[in-house]
Amino acid sequence: MYGEHHYGTVVCGNLPKHSIKYTALSIIDTKVILYLKNTKQHLENIDVWCTPDIKKHADIHGVKGRWHTIYKPIWRYNSGHQAVQHLSKDFKFIELWGMDSMWSEDLISQMDDRVQRSKRPPLNNEWRPNWKKIFQEHLEVMYLIHAPKGIEQIDYGKNTRYIFH
Repeated sequence: MYGEHHYGTVVCGNLPKHSIKYTALSIIDTKVILYLKNTKQHLENIDVWCTPDIKKHADIHGVKGRWHTIYKPIWRYNSGHQAVQHLSKDFKFIELWGMDSMWSEDLISQMDDRVQRSKRPPLNNEWRPNWKKIFQEHLEVMYLIHAPKGIEQIDYGKNTRYIFH
């Protein structure tokens, strides 16, 4: 679904599997740090946007990277929320790719095969109001939500549009 449509500042959640060139990673989950530690991976030449707690865990576990503590912990924000909230301060046009939970009940993540979760609550019900809040706080920003054709659209406000692929 990503194709060649990416340009400018590109922030990816956690550890992407795709080959799209990105500017930074957005990591707010300590399980990702443990995965990096256990697989002896480092992010030395990569900017990682995170909370202070994630940087602390990376330091404790010796996971090297360029850790930038630009996020504050916010209940029921995922790494996408955090990145979009941060980017909304400086950009007037933001495209969201791979955010299936915005319109789907499917919470499968590209990290699930690497970071096992015994259970996952229905976070969509808590994530969607947070998206609306972010978009409403930044009415001067236009958000384009890339989604597959045929999905049921959720109204996120007047400054959002769906682009179907």
